[in-house]
This record gives sequence, C-alpha cells and structure tokens, in this order.
Amino acid sequence: MKYSIRCLLWLLIATTQVFFANDGAYYASGNHLVPITDADIAVTKEILKVTRYKEEFLSVDVYYEFYNHGNDKKVLVGFEAPSPSGDVDGYPINGKHPYINRFSVEMNTVNLSYKTAIVSDSLYYKNGEILAKTENEVIGSDFNTNDPEFYYVYHFNANFKKGKNVIRHKYIFKLSGSVMDKYSFDYILTAANRWSNKQIDDFTLIVDMGNEASFSINKSFYSGNEDWEITGKGLKSFNKEREFTDFYIEEGSLTFHKKNFVSKDELYISSSRNFQYCQKEEFDAQECTIIPFDISFQEKLQDVKDEKSYKILRNLPYARRGYVFKTDFIQAYYQKQSWYTKNPTYVAELEPLTKAEKNWLKFLKANVSF
Repeated sequence: MKYSIRCLLWLLIATTQVFFANDGAYYASGNHLVPITDADIAVTKEILKVTRYKEEFLSVDVYYEFYNHGNDKKVLVGFEAPSPSGDVDGYPINGKHPYINRFSVEMNTVNLSYKTAIVSDSLYYKNGEILAKTENEVIGSDFNTNDPEFYYVYHFNANFKKGKNVIRHKYIFKLSGSVMDKYSFDYILTAANRWSNKQIDDFTLIVDMGNEASFSINKSFYSGNEDWEITGKGLKSFNKEREFTDFYIEEGSLTFHKKNFVSKDELYISSSRNFQYCQKEEFDAQECTIIPFDISFQEKLQDVKDEKSYKILRNLPYARRGYVFKTDFIQAYYQKQSWYTKNPTYVAELEPLTKAEKNWLKFLKANVSF
C-alpha cells in the first residue's frame, strides 16, 4: 500500500473538517473503493453517479469494472470515511458512521457482507489486520461530538477471478452545509490512483442535482466548460474569479467522460447562499438585482415591496424556462440574470410548472394586495 498517497488523502480530509468547524456542518464525503491489501488489480471502467434527493441527501451509485491480471485472489477492499465535524452529532451509531446509510456492495452479481472499523489514523492496516478501536476507546470523558478524532473504514473481502470483475457500490449520506453554502459535498477521486494502473481507464461521472437547480463545481480535475455535457436543458458558465463552473439546470443532468483518467484533485460541488437570493424580508427589484434560479431558494421570496417587484417575481418560473417577456421592464430584469437564456418557442403556461412552483405562486398571490 502506498502510504504517502494515503497520508496526503487523510490530510485533505482533516483540512475539510477544519473548514467546516466554525461555520457549518460537514457530514460525510464520497470516496473511491481502495485495496487495503496489495493486489495487481486495475480499474478499467467506472461510472459514478451522484444524485441529490429530498434536497438534503446525496445518493452515490458506482459501477466498477476491475481487471485481475493474475490468478484468482482474495483482496481486502475498503471504503474510508472521515468523521463528521462542526454542528453535528459525531457519535458512532452501532460502530458505523452516523451520516452514511444504505451501504451495499455487490460483486459479480453476488451481494457481499462488510464490516466497519473505527481507526485512529491512515496507517490502520498492520501485520495482516486492521487496527480497529472500540467505541469505548474513542469516546472518553473528553470526547468532542463536534470534532471526533477518528475515522471509519468499511471493509470487505473481494474474490477477484482472473480477468474482468464487476462491483456495484451504493450508499447515501447527508449533504454538508454552512453559512456560505446551502449544500455542499466532496468526492475523493484521487483514491482511485491506489489501484495497480494508477488511473481509471474509462471514467464517467454523472451529476444529478435535480431540476431547476443551480450549483458550482470547482475547476480541479477538468480543463473547462467543454468537458461537461448537459443532458436535458441548462446553462454552464465559468466563473474566473472563483475558479468554479456555475451550472443552471432546468431539467436533466451533467456528464463528464474521460479516457485514461488520472485525477490530481477532488470533486467539490456547492450551492452558494450568498449570490442565490437577495437577503431581504421583502423582494425589491430595484435593490435586489440578483434573483435565484434554483427552485429551492424561492421559499425566501414570499413578500414584495411594490407592484413592479411583484410582476417581476411572479414571472420567475417562466423566466427559468427562457420565456421572452413582452413587458420591457420584466424582460430587462431577467436579461441581466446570468442564468437567463431566451427560448422564443416557449409558451408560458401554469399547468406544466412543478407542484412546488404552483404552490409558491398561489402563496405569493394570496399575500400581496396589488
């Protein structure tokens, strides 16, 4: 096992925890499966799909193809997970991570059993065994539930036959958040370099944050906007100041595909609070020059200052879909939004809107006197 790579990874995890310590909650990270015992096994294909649901959770579904160049062998495979930190409850639940659920592994169509170990550092495998700690050992009188000083390793025995082997890996975890971000999460891509080929021969990443969603992906493992394909309807825009690509997805998902993929950095996705909505008790179009695309932020927009602001606000669902407004001041307002793209063929109709949008419009109308 390459301990230098592992130590760098765990340093990154520790840095992530410190970042969230004072202004939010870090719950969990996604991570690549890694070989705990040395093995001449290569990652030939990976399809990683991350899906946000119920606004506050992330579902991870990974399809792996591994190639065993030698004879049949048993390999101890692990999934390394840092403890949560910040405004969290860091106590283990039956020895497992408190915010990771529905963990499952299937290899060559057979469901595999797994165990969870609590470990104190990256060098947890010595002399043929995992140096696991008990809950009593890690939770003492001075235990800080907001900053646990231990990690989790989910591990299982994988019987690799000679040639191609398929593993399906799934789990769910709670999305992190902070004063700055409504939600955020990271996924450790560099851990894939610990397999024998030091890369993923054929890598596909699918990102589905839901319809009418806005979020950013840090420019780390990809070169530019052209590396991302939007399946459905949406807009992408590179933010030079923040070194992020901003995405506005009306419907659909994103896909990143790369052959001979060697990542030197990690995936980080966030949805910022600061520029998503004007932080006022009532919406004033004159002062609030930025309005959210993401449907989850419309709950903050429930009151207006004047009739002009109301007319702009009630047309937000149609602006998301690119409606070209005949009223000049409404068109001028939305034309300035970074996410707005004209769609001359779109006809504004109430019925095709989402249930959440229709309920919001109904509430808005009932609470104004214009």
